[in-house]
Amino acid sequence: MQEILFESKKALAEYLGDGVYAIFDGFGVWLHANDHLNPTDRVYLEPSVITNLNTFISAVTKKETPHD
Repeated sequence: MQEILFESKKALAEYLGDGVYAIFDGFGVWLHANDHLNPTDRVYLEPSVITNLNTFISAVTKKETPHD
């Protein structure tokens, strides 16, 4: 993780892979595509949206346990 200057403030940024960068602004997370400072696309995730995304990921990746 690296500290960057984002919108005139210090923020934490991380390359996630597949051209996606995550930037934490102290409240939510920006997802930037292709470049963290000059992205082609941007999405902002507020804390409640992050919670919903985590719930979705858990639901779709849940492995069923075999019944005896």
